Amino acid sequence: MPEFSKINALCTQLPDDSRHFPKKIFTSLHKMGLLQISLPYTFQENEKQLSVFTYLFEIGKASLSVGRIYEGHINAIKLIEDYGSLTQQNFYFQKVKKGKLFGVWNTEKHAEVVTARKHKDSFYLEGAKTFCSGGLHIDYAIVTAEINTAKQLFIVPLKDFPQLKEDWTLWQPMGMKNSVSCRIDFTGIEISSENLLGRQNVYHEEPWFSGGAMRFAAVQLGGAEAVLISALDHLRLQKRTKDPYQQHRMGMMAIQIQSGKFWLEKSQKIYDFPEKYSPEEIVNFANMMRCAILEISENILSLAEHAIGVQGFMENHPLERLYRDLKVYLKQPGPDLALQNVGSFTFESYKL
Repeated sequence: MPEFSKINALCTQLPDDSRHFPKKIFTSLHKMGLLQISLPYTFQENEKQLSVFTYLFEIGKASLSVGRIYEGHINAIKLIEDYGSLTQQNFYFQKVKKGKLFGVWNTEKHAEVVTARKHKDSFYLEGAKTFCSGGLHIDYAIVTAEINTAKQLFIVPLKDFPQLKEDWTLWQPMGMKNSVSCRIDFTGIEISSENLLGRQNVYHEEPWFSGGAMRFAAVQLGGAEAVLISALDHLRLQKRTKDPYQQHRMGMMAIQIQSGKFWLEKSQKIYDFPEKYSPEEIVNFANMMRCAILEISENILSLAEHAIGVQGFMENHPLERLYRDLKVYLKQPGPDLALQNVGSFTFESYKL
């Protein structure tokens, strides 16, 4: 497993600035071979495919903002693997091996839905995406666009369009600032038909539309362990490790993190051998995992808050930024629906 001390050190130096992209960190991740760990086996330089979820967790522990961009990169690779032609796979996976960074941008305001109008062999885009993690530091963005009433994936080579601008008016967050999740307007961009990825509406196909939640949950759990470590460091410095109440809190936090790691182990098995599971089982597991990690993370935040107290909310305390980042990153879409779907699946499929 790569040594993460350099990554951790670089992450601690990140300014709390919503316009600062962690470029040095992604250069290091490329040199460590971590931008290509989820490539199909035939494109791998390693003798065996590495545990994607282990690295999502470790990078999330170093920085949730970096983890968010990294998770989008992993997501893009999977979409190209699942829906790209052999020509596209050969081209884009070679780009990955050279250190190019990918992302997936889907979120948009109702009034600015991205649409694509076909003219000869090209498509002209109109509309904007919000929360474009990585911004224009991303090399290739997979963007959803409406064609009539259908959704189509496009691979947009961002460096080919210098007219694109980062709009920061909607990105003024409490935490997760270094994910630089700005708004980008694609109006007027001409995309070749060669940049279409898959057939229409594949983006929402199951099991991996919902199954992708396993990836962001792994990043979140890494952030939760960073909160635990921050609490431990604080209590050690304060010489309060013998305090029975603090021991109780640390015990509860350790149990929570360990239970989360069991979810990571199973998620990797599903990722590696999806043929052993039905699509419904994969979706249900992903829904359960994201609900479980959400609860674990919220419990960890509460316990750390009580363990450290007001000192943890001072700007110079490590917990303060970790707390803000994790609070923001936990706000993933559709948590109530995910839990409802788990309940529905349980009624239909649970065996006594």
